[in-house]
Amino acid sequence: MVVEDEGVVALQIKEALEGLGYEVPVVALTGEEALGKLMETEPDLVLMDIQLKGAVNGIEAAKRIRHRMDVPVVYLTAFSDTETLEQAQLTEPFGYVLKPFEERGLHAIIQMSLSKHRRTRGARESGWWMSAVAASMREAVLICDPKGYVKFVNPAAEALIGRAQADILEKRIGDVIALVDGETRAPLLFPVSEPLLEGKSTLRGNCRLVTGPGKEVPVEFSASPLRSPEGTLFGILYVFRETTERERVQTLVLRELETLAKAQKKALPRQDAALPGLRVQWLFRPTAYGGGDSLGFCMLEGTRAAFYSVEVIGQGILSTLFSLLLHTFLSCDADGGGILVEKRCEEPRRRALAPAEVAAELNRRFFLLEDANPCFTLVYGVVDTESGATRLVRAGHPHPILQKADGTVRAVKPEGYAIGLFPRAEAMTEELVLERGDRLFLFTDGLVECVSPKGERFSSARLVELISSQRQSGLPEAVEAIGAEIDRWRGSDAFDDDLSLLALEKE
Repeated sequence: MVVEDEGVVALQIKEALEGLGYEVPVVALTGEEALGKLMETEPDLVLMDIQLKGAVNGIEAAKRIRHRMDVPVVYLTAFSDTETLEQAQLTEPFGYVLKPFEERGLHAIIQMSLSKHRRTRGARESGWWMSAVAASMREAVLICDPKGYVKFVNPAAEALIGRAQADILEKRIGDVIALVDGETRAPLLFPVSEPLLEGKSTLRGNCRLVTGPGKEVPVEFSASPLRSPEGTLFGILYVFRETTERERVQTLVLRELETLAKAQKKALPRQDAALPGLRVQWLFRPTAYGGGDSLGFCMLEGTRAAFYSVEVIGQGILSTLFSLLLHTFLSCDADGGGILVEKRCEEPRRRALAPAEVAAELNRRFFLLEDANPCFTLVYGVVDTESGATRLVRAGHPHPILQKADGTVRAVKPEGYAIGLFPRAEAMTEELVLERGDRLFLFTDGLVECVSPKGERFSSARLVELISSQRQSGLPEAVEAIGAEIDRWRGSDAFDDDLSLLALEKE
């Protein structure tokens, strides 16, 4: 759009522009006419004479145009006095063309103005989008320049910090926000250098935002470098997330897990518990997050005794609760929910279920109907404490290890799927005889899959080697040695999964 109040000059400009390849659909002779036709034509650029006749001069017309539409304005003027240029500069023009003009100079100014406008509009729109998104975020957002001065703050940050935007902008972020480590209470410096030098985001949790004397808010925050398409660093984005509710839930969950861990430990056999004719020893290492391991043994009827090792797949409260429920089922107290002994009307009044029957009954009760229950692995056996005759089933559990009195070792390999996977799965039964001095070891995946600090698994082979090396030791000493070695292997008392081992030896 050309806005020029001298008709002859306006036509000359129009012809010159069309000769350069531009379209000039509108030539306005007054500021009022230009404003009237602005929305109709939506020009890409306006050539505006500063000195226009009428109530609206060129400077005022440019101001109104920029208010209505994001379009670059280039002034045409025969005046170059300081006062006029200062007034024109307030409207943020994209350039000036002095009359009389040359076509080459006019063409260069137009091209530069269009290019500059495209760049500034893109940056401005990106800034608008970023500001709109940041303002709508629930997280607190601050943007600083490379020197650490705050250039943007959203409403959530104002609320979190407890200070108004005017009291935050243009201040160094370290003077606006004070952070301390949630555990050590050491003051935290804002990681300006890391995002600056390494060009990557950083994330820090378990912090406390100090908002006043005795006032703290649990937070986590991230710091990310902001770079232009050319790679120039122009700012750092800080995002703060309040973690008060999360920490409250975590504290509650950890308290519940501690309670369940105590119940799980209480459900384990006493270390001095025994079976007639058998030595029994066990070890148990729980995970801090709650696991699903359970083990136990009891007398059934006559000289027969039951023993088992269970692992519920998964971790957490549900797995721990489920393992406690299974401990109740795997007992001979029928009145208390145990399924190992069946109460009968006819003689004999009690009948101990065979291992395969126990596996089938558990599978019937806990089949994974629409993911309603966790699945679990199991080794369950029945041993005659006098003769040593033993029958056992394995349902997805690691293979038990049989160590003969002469030191030879083999895996006991009855096959069977984990309980809860298939509605009519059958567990195969293996029969063996525990002779004097023979040992049988039942264990869960957590033991052989325990990972060292170097990332190496403990493995079944290492467990067999360890069992073999302890053949001359008593059963309590042998199990204690296994526990000590697994602790040494792990390198800490924090385990990723429950691990347990149950060992029996024929006297």
